[in-house]
Amino acid sequence: MPIAELYTALETGTFDAQEHPINVTWSSKFYEVQKHLTVSNHVYSPLIVAMNKGKFDSLPANYQTIVVEAAREAAKYQRSLNASNAGKVVADLKKSGMQVIENVDMAPFQKIVSAEIAKTFGEKNGPALLQAIENTK
Repeated sequence: MPIAELYTALETGTFDAQEHPINVTWSSKFYEVQKHLTVSNHVYSPLIVAMNKGKFDSLPANYQTIVVEAAREAAKYQRSLNASNAGKVVADLKKSGMQVIENVDMAPFQKIVSAEIAKTFGEKNGPALLQAIENTK
């Protein structure tokens, strides 16, 4: 369903729930037509820094280092800002009357899906990438 139609669908009961980042819940005013919010943190949507490889490779080594270090610094700042903003949005949603569940035990959900996701991801991307991801936990 197009997001432009979702508010009305929630309001009329055509839909009884929606799944979006909390800032979308806030900016779309879904708190006006939705009583409950579960903060499950089941998805993290990172911002990706991308650059043309040919252009990057053409830079002097010291400039490449500067670009990479700046991207890493920006990532840390963005994550910090995102966490801070999320806390503010959740507080505002509570003030607007939403009942918010913040401490969800994700282990039962992970147990159900993790083996199948690992199998499918490993088949598609190879075991080395899967292991690299596992090693970052």
